[in-house]
Amino acid sequence: MKKLPNGISNYEELIEDGYLYVDKTMYIEKMENLSDKKIMFLRPRKFGKTLFTSVLENYYDVRKVDKFEKLFGETYIGKNPTPNKNRYHILKFNFSGIDTETEETTIKGFKSKTTASIRYFVNIYGLDFYINEQEDAESILNNLFIAFGAQKQGEKIYVLIDEYDHFANELLGFHTEHFRELVSKNGKVRKWYEILKQGTETVVDRIFITGVAPI
Repeated sequence: MKKLPNGISNYEELIEDGYLYVDKTMYIEKMENLSDKKIMFLRPRKFGKTLFTSVLENYYDVRKVDKFEKLFGETYIGKNPTPNKNRYHILKFNFSGIDTETEETTIKGFKSKTTASIRYFVNIYGLDFYINEQEDAESILNNLFIAFGAQKQGEKIYVLIDEYDHFANELLGFHTEHFRELVSKNGKVRKWYEILKQGTETVVDRIFITGVAPI
């Protein structure tokens, strides 16, 4: 009998350690058949959003091509693979756990989350890229896209963003003035997403965003 995966949201760990997985991979095929390549998936907390994001990460990652059968062989998508399986470089962000006490701590936390994800991305895909800590989060992201396009010509990025609204919800609840400055109007967080949108014109092919509220 397989073990119940209580609190496990890492798909690779779940499969390799023999935990029970309720197959939701048919939705990968459905998503890929949509005309829109930028998908926002909103559901209440504890509805499996992070696990599904991990499923996408493992399915599309070019580094996991040799593990495809092991990870997905018993699933729907393993028996019905789509044209884009193991095609992308996965750039994954998680914006939970940011200190929103002040505007400064929020900006610092958002930048820290951005740089940590980019540093991991650079390391696992062997990209020659220097993260300039003196630059803001949106500039670092923009420079990454430029470097990727120059070094990985013809290849594409799949951006996954989990808990995109976690810190924004806290700002709305406790610091609405900071929300207005950072997220709305010409705030730094909005500028970061504008850079992400610009990336879809060059190296970003698909985006999947999860959260609980349509902010």
